[in-house]
Amino acid sequence: MFYSIEKLNELEKTLSENLMKADGHTWDQSHKPHWLNYRNDIPNCISVIREFKELLHKLKLKEENNGNSSISTGNV
Repeated sequence: MFYSIEKLNELEKTLSENLMKADGHTWDQSHKPHWLNYRNDIPNCISVIREFKELLHKLKLKEENNGNSSISTGNV
């Protein structure tokens, strides 16, 4: 499980870059269904990553206000 905002940032960046690279490269009919699935699923994954990062950030702020933090912004 990713509890590091930094690791989530890296994952989001990698998925975004791979999605941009994939556009228009696999329109061969045998690969088209897979490309369409990839093209539809990756943006959903990126959205989940962004929502999870926001939740971790809010949890970290809440824990810091309570004087204790178990959420890392760097590598775990």
